[in-house]
Amino acid sequence: YSSFILQVSASGLFELRLKYFKNDYGRDSEGHCCSGQSDPTTGKCIGGCKTRFRVCLKHYQAKIDTTSQCTYGDVVTPILGENSVNLTDTQNFQNKGFTNPIQFAFNFAWPGTFTLIVEALHDTNNSANARSSNLLIQRLSVQQVLEVSPEWKTNKSESQYTWLEYDFRVTCDPHYYGSGCANLCRPRDDQFGHYTCSETGEIICLSGWQGNYCDKPKCAKGCEHGHCDKPNQC
Repeated sequence: YSSFILQVSASGLFELRLKYFKNDYGRDSEGHCCSGQSDPTTGKCIGGCKTRFRVCLKHYQAKIDTTSQCTYGDVVTPILGENSVNLTDTQNFQNKGFTNPIQFAFNFAWPGTFTLIVEALHDTNNSANARSSNLLIQRLSVQQVLEVSPEWKTNKSESQYTWLEYDFRVTCDPHYYGSGCANLCRPRDDQFGHYTCSETGEIICLSGWQGNYCDKPKCAKGCEHGHCDKPNQC
């Protein structure tokens, strides 16, 4: 019974890789200086933004609701830099407790669609509580079709003062296959079966074995009235 449960489960990973965030002027989404201070003669902002990101992943929504629950996961990063941040410099961020790509594991059949919301936020008081005291710098929201593939899909989102480059992909966990990562095939060579797995998760019997789970030996040629416990015997 337990093995049947395993076969109808699914397992995979949605990964979001943040790459470059640019905010040359140090302004929030409404055009105000993050620091609250500007040079009276030039109008340029004095001081920068303290930038962190919030990532929300959920089921496909035809009309994206940025306030509803993030059904696949919700992550807030530490402060990663000031106005502009090169997020490909992963070594630099590991000691801040941030790993890139951001990973969302799922244990259901991947539906082939999703909604993603990424917000760049300015922390107004360096607080440890990442969810309070944040000012919105930029929000991007996308909903689209995405098939399981090792290839990354690259996107760029621009607003009046800022832009963010990022990419994402969905992959199956080891031994899971198919468009929804719902086909489980784990190679084995024991009393329960003798097989490897194809690229799509189909069972391929090892030489000398047959049956749905490759647990029946192919007897020696001419062994019509006998039987065998191992291949090529009679």
